Amino acid sequence: MNKNLVLIIGASSDIGVGLIKEIGQNSLILAHCNKSKADLLNLSREIDSEMEIFKADLSVEKEVISMMDDIENRYGVPNAIVHLAAPKVENIRFNDICWDDFERNIEIGLKSAVLIFNRFLPAMSKRKHGKIVLMLSSYTLCVPPKALSHYIVSKYALLGLMKSLASEYSDKNIQINSVSPSMVNTKFLSNINEKLVELNAYNHPLKRNASVRDVVQIIQVLISSQSDYLNGVNIPITGGNVF
Repeated sequence: MNKNLVLIIGASSDIGVGLIKEIGQNSLILAHCNKSKADLLNLSREIDSEMEIFKADLSVEKEVISMMDDIENRYGVPNAIVHLAAPKVENIRFNDICWDDFERNIEIGLKSAVLIFNRFLPAMSKRKHGKIVLMLSSYTLCVPPKALSHYIVSKYALLGLMKSLASEYSDKNIQINSVSPSMVNTKFLSNINEKLVELNAYNHPLKRNASVRDVVQIIQVLISSQSDYLNGVNIPITGGNVF
């Protein structure tokens, strides 16, 4: 297949949808979703590029493996993988938290990434070409806020995974990087108190939270040839906030 294969994990997220809309015609988008395919099916009719949709619950290992089998059997190995998936962020103080809260974030974020990269990185390595981008958070760059330990621990684990894989595959012409945006106006924040979201925007130097486009533009660079000499970097998308 001559088309550029781009696998997006968490494609039904606002950032996933924004990225799909910007990917060029010479690409085949392999779009993962967790629940309903309806929104992605509607989107597929609006875009110029081709898209195939794969449904899998990332907290269920068998479903992740089945999805990868389906992708590999039908299309081969992706040229680029963008991992966006995470449970919706929710403030829970540590004395009210349980291990299940940590485990859910780790399974959906870290474990799914490990399974997917473990499947496709060896083939990318033989081909000596590949791009991987992980969605992290600006909380990995600074003193994090309170009541988010379950979310922050998983993002630091993904940062460690990104750094270690970038080192291990550095001689294989595979660029593995991450982006760490500050608060982005998306449905991902629907479980966060609206006043906290507004306060974050008010305290920002630009008086706004990040937009989907702010993040998508950087991911586009990271999955293109423009990032061929960029590896193991966690890019802050923070609009001037200095940590």
